[in-house]
Amino acid sequence: MPAKDDAASPAADDGPPRRYHVPDAEEVRRVARRVLRSGRPHYPSQAAYRAAVLVALRHDDPLAVVGGSRLRRLALETPGVRLSVHYAEREGRRPLTECPVCSSPLKPVRNRTLTGESVVLGQQCTRCDYWTHRVQRVPVRYTFSRSGGPRVRAVPGG
Repeated sequence: MPAKDDAASPAADDGPPRRYHVPDAEEVRRVARRVLRSGRPHYPSQAAYRAAVLVALRHDDPLAVVGGSRLRRLALETPGVRLSVHYAEREGRRPLTECPVCSSPLKPVRNRTLTGESVVLGQQCTRCDYWTHRVQRVPVRYTFSRSGGPRVRAVPGG
């Protein structure tokens, strides 16, 4: 019986073949801005915007991937990209611990009563413009468009 070779083969050192590559945040921001400047100036959903950004990312790196929630959080802090959020009100949901838009902590919105007590009226995000009251406002659609600053705009009545 022949002795096994103790040296590992070159393929074993590399591990399994790479199936995807997560680009760094700055690259995703740069491509997100470029997609809105050079392509359509408005995307009606997060899925449509993500698909356009993926096409642009994969132009340079065919294994590049970016998730919808990561793209949304990065778009919040990207100048030139405006994120508009359409909300629906839902009753009977459990209390939120983090913002459903950007995953940042929520702080209570308080008001003082006539007797001097403080009551919590709702919650407000510490990073974006999301807020909710006793009947929870739940994001149902994110739209992305070209803008001059990194603001989140809540669409009234939506």
